Amino acid sequence: MSAVEQAADLDVRPLTGALGAEVRGLDVETLDDEGFATVHALLLEYSALALHGQGHLTVPKLREFGLRWGKLDVHGFTPFQGFDDVLQIRADPDRPLVTEQWHADATWQELPPKITMLLARRLPAVGGDTMFASQYKAYEDLSDAMKAFLDPLDVEHDGRIIDPTLTNKSVTHPLVIRHPETGRKAIFVNLNYAQRVVQLEAHESRALLDFLFLHCSRNRYQARFRYEPGTLVIWDQRCLLHAGAADFINEVRELHRIAVMCDERPSR
Repeated sequence: MSAVEQAADLDVRPLTGALGAEVRGLDVETLDDEGFATVHALLLEYSALALHGQGHLTVPKLREFGLRWGKLDVHGFTPFQGFDDVLQIRADPDRPLVTEQWHADATWQELPPKITMLLARRLPAVGGDTMFASQYKAYEDLSDAMKAFLDPLDVEHDGRIIDPTLTNKSVTHPLVIRHPETGRKAIFVNLNYAQRVVQLEAHESRALLDFLFLHCSRNRYQARFRYEPGTLVIWDQRCLLHAGAADFINEVRELHRIAVMCDERPSR
């Protein structure tokens, strides 16, 4: 039985052929074990979900929902409301910053996040969406010869490229990982942190990474999520890249973020 069939009492609307679905008709605060299992199944099927109508969630309740998925990531920035695993993401006229570059979160860590959640609190009148790109699809579109070339390679990820205070060393992850729950393969590189293919010479590594950065964000792999006040977007970091749309001016975009750590290191 598919996740959609399990969720027959919900309004589940797929967004694109690549990934993503909008879901209405649930309250994550009151989900029983069966309801949680349905949301989990939907996430594995669609890779990213927009759960509308969650604006009543307090920060502690958002954390409680996150903890049902696993241990929360401590991001290392300013604690929000006393919680060092909650991040306020805000863009406004004085600080109009939105991460437009395609990336996955904190892959410079040995145990990076497996799931990230953004709860929309304040939104511009138009714009401020989040876009996603399926790394399952990006891998599956490659030729058999390219897959065979990429599968045994490893990539060095380094957080110091973004912030020198994040870490004192780089980490290495497989270039292609196998999702521990779905069993599907996904490309695991991103512009923020992937610096070098370990087995290649520098110029070879640069050429390959540049190709992959472009390939992995092709339109055919994408879905665009439009927030409503109270939308909780949840996505699987193990098989997606994401980017924010900085397409609003002189308005406020404010979201609360939590992330759930991987249970084990990304692997083949």
